[in-house]
Amino acid sequence: MNTSAFPQTTLPMPLWLQGLVELGLKALGSYLTVLLLLLAIWYTRGFDGSSLWEAAAVAGHIWLLAHGVPLSMSIPQEGVFAAVEGSMSLVPLGLTFIPFILCYWSGRRLARASYEGQFWQPTVAGMLTYGLFAAGISLASSNPLLTTNPLSAFFLPQLLVLLGLLLGGYRESRSLAAMIGVNAAEWVKRFSQYSRWAGSYVWALLRAACVAVLAFLAAGALLLTASLLLHWDAIISLYQSLGAGAVGDLALTLLQVGLIPNSIIYAVAWSSGAGFSLGQGTLVDLTQTKVGVMPSLPLLGALPQVQEPWGYMALALPVASGALAGWWFFREGENHLDEWFSLKIPYRWLSWPLSSLTSALLLTLPSFALLAALALVSRGSLGVGRFTDIGADPLLMGAFGAGLLGAGFFLGLGLAHLLVSDTSLDLERFAPAPAQEPADQARPFLVLADDLEEEENQASAGQTGEHEKSADQAEETEASSQPTAQESPAPSLVVKRPKSRSARRSKTSKKKKD
Repeated sequence: MNTSAFPQTTLPMPLWLQGLVELGLKALGSYLTVLLLLLAIWYTRGFDGSSLWEAAAVAGHIWLLAHGVPLSMSIPQEGVFAAVEGSMSLVPLGLTFIPFILCYWSGRRLARASYEGQFWQPTVAGMLTYGLFAAGISLASSNPLLTTNPLSAFFLPQLLVLLGLLLGGYRESRSLAAMIGVNAAEWVKRFSQYSRWAGSYVWALLRAACVAVLAFLAAGALLLTASLLLHWDAIISLYQSLGAGAVGDLALTLLQVGLIPNSIIYAVAWSSGAGFSLGQGTLVDLTQTKVGVMPSLPLLGALPQVQEPWGYMALALPVASGALAGWWFFREGENHLDEWFSLKIPYRWLSWPLSSLTSALLLTLPSFALLAALALVSRGSLGVGRFTDIGADPLLMGAFGAGLLGAGFFLGLGLAHLLVSDTSLDLERFAPAPAQEPADQARPFLVLADDLEEEENQASAGQTGEHEKSADQAEETEASSQPTAQESPAPSLVVKRPKSRSARRSKTSKKKKD
């Protein structure tokens, strides 16, 4: 975020115009990426004699589908192919990544060009531009066979654009205050210390839930990779049985690459025990793979064929992911709930299990929301036959996955308490109260040596003998005023101050006279 007096070198245009140009170019670039892929297939006669305009229309529909816009199909019967009447809503998340990363880069560029609190100007202008471009693609690509709703095409891509812009802007500015013009630190200072501790604990718990879900997704990716390697012979056989040629194999591979993120989420749902479906009346879970007759898609050759009870070993993946999040949460050092339990319960062997159990239960709430959202965005319909229910059930996946992540979080946090030494007693607020001194015990007192020398300097210069006599008496008084160890249990403390210039001059003149 640009906060200097002179902005960095940018395009000579206002912020709203820069957002319009930036997001307009990103929308055009993401559409051209899809269009070039389909034009390559059309050039090699992969569309069975269709025109160039029809290939461009298909590219527009695929681009809109990647943004979550449903595609309505009304294809009449042709030869051996039955009529198709339905709506395709299965989003290829791999293609969705292309416009998302472009919007992320735009968010960083716009944040560098904006002053504090002005990021909303290019954001609003860019989102409107992106929506108008998507609505135009919808109107230009619609035909009697394939249609999309222009209103849906205008509003639905805004969610993806807004998310990319906000993440990119925050990555560049590293401050919400620089983006929205509100100083969150000053706002937080108005709360009490206990409220700030509670806020730090909740924020750390939310980040721990993100760590758990990300680790679970990584485990799902490893599980999918292992399944692809184990069933590579079945995948190759499906490719050979299709006989689509080089162009057809390329198009099929690109389609499957777009479905890789969906497959990872399905692997997560499978390892959580919730399972997923590939159409009406199908179910793939830890105990069975009931799918019936499936289309010859090579990626489907990697479906697991696990016999009970070996499939239950996959439940270790979400538990391990939750344990990793628990260890991260312990190392973050924001477990103020555990500190509160330590203050209320004097027995440490009882306080940390209760605090860990409470934190694990609280972690299940954001974990459920994240997993359910992943299941929702990866779920959809192909609009053909019984393939109208594809994906995992959001409620089941959220409930099963959150429960296992919470159990793993409790184990990881508990192991961290056992393996890492407890240093809470080193903190001042946890230290035991010191023993009170007896009421009749004498308090230590201060004897300032400079005060005695000030009394010496107050004597007149003419009374030299009396001055020396008073100084000797003062020294004897100082020596006698220091009690020995046998006389008093509270020794006095003599504090030496740096001597002033007049005191040093007086002492020097005294030595000369002597």
